[in-house]
Amino acid sequence: RDWFAAAGLFLATASVVFRQNAHVAVLWDLSYTLDSAARIAQGQLPYRDFPFAHAPLTFLIQAAIIRLTGRVFFHHVVYAAIVGGLGTVLAWRIALRSLVSKHADRAWLVSLLLAAPLSVLGIYCILPFPSYDCDCAFALLIAIYLLQKLSHDASSGYAFLTGAALCLPLFFKQNIGLPFLAIAVAILFVPLTAAFLSRGKSHSQNRWGPLIVMTCAGIAATLLAALLLLHFTVGIGNYFHWTIQFAAQRRLPGLQ
Repeated sequence: RDWFAAAGLFLATASVVFRQNAHVAVLWDLSYTLDSAARIAQGQLPYRDFPFAHAPLTFLIQAAIIRLTGRVFFHHVVYAAIVGGLGTVLAWRIALRSLVSKHADRAWLVSLLLAAPLSVLGIYCILPFPSYDCDCAFALLIAIYLLQKLSHDASSGYAFLTGAALCLPLFFKQNIGLPFLAIAVAILFVPLTAAFLSRGKSHSQNRWGPLIVMTCAGIAATLLAALLLLHFTVGIGNYFHWTIQFAAQRRLPGLQ
């Protein structure tokens, strides 16, 4: 029944995205995303070769689609439909895991009913073409899903992967991803502190410590790898100027 429910949510959401693209006119938001992606696909580097106030991952994904399949609008619609459908399925699984501990007998049905409206209100159902806001929402769902499944019997590799996933939203949209990462790190210190205080007690209590450390290691390694990649491609100074300084000037009023 899980597979039938997941397939139903996915197909319903994807069909709404296709329907939206069939009658919604092409907006400036799409032209901006695909124009920037086309420039990247031609070999230009954002932050270094042209001004760019956004995090890069959405544009890199769309540039890869252009390079692999050509400049065809429908391919980007397919991408939005797939990500939108997967987003609804992830939201359902997050809701199911949140409810199963307290309402095990009704959790499956209630979570499915809670997720059903996302088939018409999902991350790509309103804005039905590639957007960094929508991609960031999908990255948040991935991170929350992995973090939610991090239990005391998880492997170190899974914990490291979870830490890496917590960094993903930051590179889709910085003013969402940065607060999310900061909150996630703060939350991780709660069980880490509890594990430290429970030294000498049962193995199950102490199991959290190494897992949280591995999760933090995943965060640190991912951020370090991203910084090195940015340094050797576009330059850390360029990236910081456009995505932090310039973007903040556009969005935050001065103290005066």
